[in-house]
Amino acid sequence: MQRVTKKEQFHFFNSLTGLVKGLENEYTIIDLRNEECISGKIKYVDGFMNIDLEDVIFYNSRGRLIRYVHIPKHLSSVEVYEKFLNGLKMVKPKKPTHTYKRVRALKYHKQTVADAFAKT
Repeated sequence: MQRVTKKEQFHFFNSLTGLVKGLENEYTIIDLRNEECISGKIKYVDGFMNIDLEDVIFYNSRGRLIRYVHIPKHLSSVEVYEKFLNGLKMVKPKKPTHTYKRVRALKYHKQTVADAFAKT
C-alpha cells in the first residue's frame, strides 16, 4: 500500500472514495459524466479518486469526470469498504517536542496571564 496524505485519508473515511479504493485489482466499468464509459482493471486509486487502470477499453474516450463505478456482482460493496477500512493503518500523531524556545515562550505566556489577572 502506498503512503497517503492526511487529506487523502480524510477522503477515504468521509466519502465513497474508500469503496473505489477497495475495488483495486478488480475489473469494473466506470461511467463518466459526459456519457462515455471505461472498462478495465483498477490498479490504484488515490484519495482524490484519480484512478489508474490496466487492460482498458475506452468507449468515446474524451471524458474524465466520474459519474458511476460499477461494482462486480460477486462483490458486496459493504464488505469491500469494510475490508479496505480495516486494512488502513492509523498513525498516532507525534507529541510536540519541548524545545527550549517553546518552554521559554510558555513560561512567558503564563507570566503575562498571571500579571493580567493580578492587575484586575
